[in-house]
Amino acid sequence: MLTKEEKEKNIKDLEYNHLLNKQNVFLGLIGAFIISVLFSNNLPEGLDKKEILLFLILTGILAYTHFNQELNKIIDSIKKIKTKL
Repeated sequence: MLTKEEKEKNIKDLEYNHLLNKQNVFLGLIGAFIISVLFSNNLPEGLDKKEILLFLILTGILAYTHFNQELNKIIDSIKKIKTKL
């Protein structure tokens, strides 16, 4: 039988894993977009490769820092849960 603390820790672990999965998928998509722009030779007129790459890189950095802050909050809350192991 699980104690209340163990159940709470399991829920927090699931939240952490879910958020980590979202971060990985999002950053993977940003990376795929960057690679596709790098190898694209037929961009529509008015779109500059450098501007698109800069936007994608900045988006990736902002997403990474946002997800990292959220993950650190969950890690801190997991550390505060006392379990009997």
